[in-house]
Amino acid sequence: HLYLLQIPGFDEKRRNELIVKLAEEGISTNVHYKPLPMMTAYKNLGFKIEDYPEAYKHYEKEITLPLHTLLSDEDQERIIEAVKRLRKEV
Repeated sequence: HLYLLQIPGFDEKRRNELIVKLAEEGISTNVHYKPLPMMTAYKNLGFKIEDYPEAYKHYEKEITLPLHTLLSDEDQERIIEAVKRLRKEV
């Protein structure tokens, strides 16, 4: 039920900028998986994201694209083209 996309070369700032740009075009994206050491409960237990560099690398360049049964072929093409175009702009 989720379509995860990793964008090579992106960091958290660029990923967030891409999410905003896609939203401006009516394409709702999100970040669904946040590494546990970044969550308050785990931070309070002493976990540090610096100790999990691979988890952070995945988190910072990953977005979730729209995926549902009412998504038409045209919608899919629009999303694909927008991601390809906008990732060069941010």
